[in-house]
Amino acid sequence: MNAKKQIVILIPHGVQTGGPEALHQLSDSLIRQGHDARVWYVLPTDLPAVDDLFRRNGLTAGTALKLQPRPNTVADYAKYQVRLAEEIAMTPDTCVVLAETYVHWLRYFQPCTPMVWWLSIDNAFEYLSVNKINLNLLRSERVLHTYQSGYAHGVIRALGCTRTLPLSDYTPGKPEPTDGAPAFDIAAKTDIALNANHKVVYDVGAIAARLEREIGCKVHLIRGMTRAQVYDALDRSQLFIDLGTFPGKDRLAREALMRDCCVFALDVGAARDYALPDECYFKPDQVDQVFAGANELMRRHALYLELSRPAQQAVLRERMIFEREVAGLAHAFGA
Repeated sequence: MNAKKQIVILIPHGVQTGGPEALHQLSDSLIRQGHDARVWYVLPTDLPAVDDLFRRNGLTAGTALKLQPRPNTVADYAKYQVRLAEEIAMTPDTCVVLAETYVHWLRYFQPCTPMVWWLSIDNAFEYLSVNKINLNLLRSERVLHTYQSGYAHGVIRALGCTRTLPLSDYTPGKPEPTDGAPAFDIAAKTDIALNANHKVVYDVGAIAARLEREIGCKVHLIRGMTRAQVYDALDRSQLFIDLGTFPGKDRLAREALMRDCCVFALDVGAARDYALPDECYFKPDQVDQVFAGANELMRRHALYLELSRPAQQAVLRERMIFEREVAGLAHAFGA
């Protein structure tokens, strides 16, 4: 990349979800590929201050937005390389990366070269109203739009955004068991794991009770757990069921595949990006079929694990694909 180019990535401070981790992966990859990537850890209180400066014409071309550098506070992100930004120069040589939840910040960085990374695209809908953003700002050829899923690509194309590139993320590798931790092989898996977070509109308690009653296995409700507890539940399970909204290519289903769990997914949003066997997808009005499907899968787990190998292999291939996409992104920014 041209030595004058600098890429500044906005990341919500202290937030541990798939989106912020993907943003850290982008920082790490850009730095390792030799580019000048910086991170600004953003707090909710930063928006009013930036907006006030903007309204007083303090973010015009040639000026600089002075930042308060904040360190990373999430231990799981310590493995990613990060350099803290101290300012954002308002020039075309500054490339500003905004996740979809910061799309309404686009107006502040017009003198720069902006990029919007559409990860969990449903999260952006509240910021796409006419009182939050003029959609023609998004449609400008100056704005590069990158998408994590086919679902995101379809939505941004429908919005009229034509300058697009794929930019996925990758699932961290399966960690080795620590001392004292149980190691579960495929033969020892007997349970089912069920996504029970707030984005699931179905009665997960009733679903879990019926699965336990009809199949005779333990069902782990995945909510409010530490990452280690999630991994333990997946290690014990033959099947992971996710009836969520799939606003992006969610990490949990991919982590299940990495742990030899077959996956059932609601056929909505970005779920088709997982390339699961077709019979492992359920339409929103077909949830009653999950019980019969789960019974058959648990009875023939070895077969369905083999049928899920292409989806599992796709997860294993993510890292190289991501690194190549980052190289393409750097080129689009002016390499």
